[in-house]
Amino acid sequence: MMKLKYYELDEEKLLQEARKGRRVAIKMPEGLQPYAHKILKFIKENGIDASLLMESCYGACDFVERSDVDRIICIGEAEMPYLRKIYSPPVSFIEVRYNFNEEFMEKVIPFIEGKKVGMASITPFLHMLERCTNYLIKRGYEVKMGKMGRRTSHDGQILGCDLSSALMISDEMDEFIFIGDGFFHPIGLYIATGKNVIVADPISRNIYKKEVEKRAKHIIRKRYAVMTKAMECKKVGIIVSRKVGQRRLFLAKRIKKVMEERGKEAFLVLVDEVNEAINYLDFDCYISTACPRIAIDDSERYKKPILTPVEAEIIAGERKWENYEFDQIL
Repeated sequence: MMKLKYYELDEEKLLQEARKGRRVAIKMPEGLQPYAHKILKFIKENGIDASLLMESCYGACDFVERSDVDRIICIGEAEMPYLRKIYSPPVSFIEVRYNFNEEFMEKVIPFIEGKKVGMASITPFLHMLERCTNYLIKRGYEVKMGKMGRRTSHDGQILGCDLSSALMISDEMDEFIFIGDGFFHPIGLYIATGKNVIVADPISRNIYKKEVEKRAKHIIRKRYAVMTKAMECKKVGIIVSRKVGQRRLFLAKRIKKVMEERGKEAFLVLVDEVNEAINYLDFDCYISTACPRIAIDDSERYKKPILTPVEAEIIAGERKWENYEFDQIL
């Protein structure tokens, strides 16, 4: 196994997948890119000359068609099964893992209030979900994880844009445990399910609960302020991504029609990557049908309001304000 900061990479699988192409390129999330030289050198020492794709890597959805390589090796992400035959060129996914002892779950127990607990996680920690689940079951808890779907490769896996594995069991659960780092996914889980979410971070070994609720409510207040401001907008740009797992052209056209019926000028804005360039277009606001994180996580980068499709439904009167939820691509 190759060590990449906290994570481990299967070297044999890396070589196996790299041998499937003649013009191979490596793609990685930002957190792993500092190890690009190490990975490329390892591959070259084994007789394969690979390139590095220096572009965004926010998940298995984040690919556009390209002709300069014939195989992409995506390191650190789990594949989206339904896109397997759509990627051009083909993409091989090699997940990285963060190993820890399931005894870590002992720190979580004081935070659990109910007896029925749902489990959820993200790529580097998914291989530990079953062990963590069994640890809690042996201590008297009823623990479940939802089944994988067309956009996920593992039971219990959630994405920023797909919380369906948790939603399918939500009605049965008292609360959820999210195993992983960061707050974006657990905040989405909290808003989508309406259940308390405990964050168990194996890297920092910290446990969070009240922080999730506090941050979620803060985000919702901010989003309400953005929606209120957007209600005054007359010229609306509707962002459509060219990325294979984010392209929702049908949804964008439907939103365009709704906006026009509300007396607004609405136009599609087709992009490879959403960036600060939209600050200089003369639209009053935007509705993004691309990655949901653009409007939520990156809002400070933009001078004009950016709404999700769910938020657009609210300002158009098609959804009640109290029915706010995170945008999902299902």
